[in-house]
Amino acid sequence: MHEELISKKDLLVLMNISYGQLYRWKRKNLIPEEWFIKKSVSTGQETFFPKEKIIARINNIIELKDEASLDELAERFSNNSIKNVYLKRSYILEHNIVSETVLNMFEDFSGREENYNEISLFSLLIYKDLILSGIINGDEARDISLALKKEYGRIEEEMILIIKRKLGVCFYYLVSEGKEIDLDEIAVVVQKINLDRVKERVKKYSLIN
Repeated sequence: MHEELISKKDLLVLMNISYGQLYRWKRKNLIPEEWFIKKSVSTGQETFFPKEKIIARINNIIELKDEASLDELAERFSNNSIKNVYLKRSYILEHNIVSETVLNMFEDFSGREENYNEISLFSLLIYKDLILSGIINGDEARDISLALKKEYGRIEEEMILIIKRKLGVCFYYLVSEGKEIDLDEIAVVVQKINLDRVKERVKKYSLIN
């Protein structure tokens, strides 16, 4: 699995940001140096970025820039661990992080919590993504989100959740990005979820009390 890239020019247009904003965020260490990838093109050299990562990061910066300083954001983004995530149930509903329907469905099997820590929020977001995909049924979404909650401490960077269906049976597993060798021609991939992207969504709430 090769990481899709996006050019700097296309990124600025897509995210409606300026060249100056992008490089200010770089100077503030909000965007890692290694995400600026120089490649030779017909007109010379052009800068590219890992598409999923840069879009998720810029969305987080834009969403949180009025709630925290750039220095505070840089400190959080530079820390791979997720700390101090205790999100009130009421906040989740008020800010439509998930709908009340999805939250109630999740709590039917996971248990009601008034404060969601990083692991519970991660599991909830996985459940939301699976349910809203329309591909995974409720029982499958429950089993997968609970399994990931249980094994959260073993999830490493650049892991992808692969969900397949074979002869009507759903099964799933984790792979490190770029390392899957699939020899099964019968099983059909129905969904892939980049777990780093889900963790990135969890991390942005570490600044909210």
